[in-house]
Amino acid sequence: MPAPLDPNTAAKRQILVGLSRALAALSERMRSQQDAAVKITLLAVRAEAIAERSWELSHAGGEHFRRDSDALARDIRTFAADVVSAAKRAGDEAMLGREVGRAIAAHSRDIAELAGDIDILPDAAAVRARLRPLSETLAILPERLKANAETIRSVNALSTFASGLAERSAVLGKGGLAATREAVALSRDLRHFAEDATSISLEMTRGAAVAVNAIDDLAAKTVGLSLGQPVSDKPMAADARLAALVRDAPRIDEVWVKSAAKRDAARIPGSTVWGSAAGKT
Repeated sequence: MPAPLDPNTAAKRQILVGLSRALAALSERMRSQQDAAVKITLLAVRAEAIAERSWELSHAGGEHFRRDSDALARDIRTFAADVVSAAKRAGDEAMLGREVGRAIAAHSRDIAELAGDIDILPDAAAVRARLRPLSETLAILPERLKANAETIRSVNALSTFASGLAERSAVLGKGGLAATREAVALSRDLRHFAEDATSISLEMTRGAAVAVNAIDDLAAKTVGLSLGQPVSDKPMAADARLAALVRDAPRIDEVWVKSAAKRDAARIPGSTVWGSAAGKT
């Protein structure tokens, strides 16, 4: 059984535990963006399937036309409602993933240098001072790197376009030539929606993946350093990182940042670390 740490060493490592939790919170935020993008991708797949049905309806006739057109109209309305919901979530979650990844990766050297110096730093306050640039980056990222206006407009356009499709689906119930023409037009526009939605979701997914990789790599190094392990260039496996976070420290809700005067509910939980030593210098 390892000998207990002296209080000063334990306090210094506790700062790192808090920082690793903040990184985990940011990683979860970016994973949520990935999830939102995946939902849009799945809606693109649904749009293709509905487009095919609409095309088939335009070439159908007979006694089942009214039944099939009513069913198609209902499905288009349901689809449109799901798009509105998914687009809102994607817009709320969207951050510039590639920029987040670069901002986090820029601090990798800070942790590497701290690994070489932590034993000679006098106390936890000195560790906090060395980590302040990274902590402040974590605090400002959610607002500073929100998705740009073009991305938000593109996501919102999906919602507006889908709502228009829902309104147009009412024509299907009228039957006759108007319904046939509208079925053709809906098929065409649903395929356009699928193309646009896929393009948007892929860029969001790729950007978020860049960010998650950078964040998780830095979190792995931070966790290892908090356990007194050498900082490795090889990322810690996700299950090992989670086990370390759960096992080796009491829960801390936020990472300490000296310049933060108060809690900000709009920030990511865990993005500003206040440990038990907060307020000490």
